[in-house]
Parts: sequence; structure tokens; C-alpha cells
Amino acid sequence: MESPERTANPQTEKLILWSCFLLLCTVVGLVYSTYQDEEERLATMRMNEKQKEATFNAIERQRDQTARYIDRFTRDPEFVRDQARERLGVAEPGEVVIRLEGGAALAQPAPAPQAKPASPR
Repeated sequence: MESPERTANPQTEKLILWSCFLLLCTVVGLVYSTYQDEEERLATMRMNEKQKEATFNAIERQRDQTARYIDRFTRDPEFVRDQARERLGVAEPGEVVIRLEGGAALAQPAPAPQAKPASPR
């Protein structure tokens, strides 16, 4: 027995082609949407990385400065003596320490005297 040849209906072929086209467009749209989301996420991560790197560099500078400061305490006796005088008010034997209360007000320069106008004679 022979099977009769099937001829495809042109409307069915068009429907299948349009379905495939719509499926392809949907897949491309989803891929593009996901790509945009990932690009945005990556940009945010790069910005966070730059901020963290800047914070890290600031902490490194502060650590180096503190290490130098501590090193001065261990190697420079004159620095230790100066710091003890300034911060703790320590004096060497025979010295007199004078502390002024309200030192900030005294640090400001006095106002300049106003010139008197010359009186006519």
C-alpha cells in the first residue's frame, strides 16, 4: 500500500514559521534583558571595588603614619620628652611649668588700636 503524498497547507506553514519567529524573538529578548541586568550589576561591583580600594589605600596610609609615629617613640628620646611636656605637662627637675587657662582666647591677636583723627588747630 502506498501512502498518499501529503501536501502541506500554506496556512499551516505560515503559522509554524511565525511561531518559530516569535519564539526566537522571545529568546533574544530574554537574553538581552539578562545581559543588561548583568552589565548593570558588573558596573555596580566595579564602583564598589573602587570605593573599597580607596578606603584600603587610606587605611594603609594611616597605618604607615602610625607606624612612623610609634617608631619615633622607640628611637627618638627627644621626641618622647617633647610629647611628655606637651601632652602630660611633665617638667624636668628645676623647671617651672606655667599653664594658662583659656589658652585659645589668648592665642588670638589683640585688636589693633584705632587711630585718632588729627584735631585741627
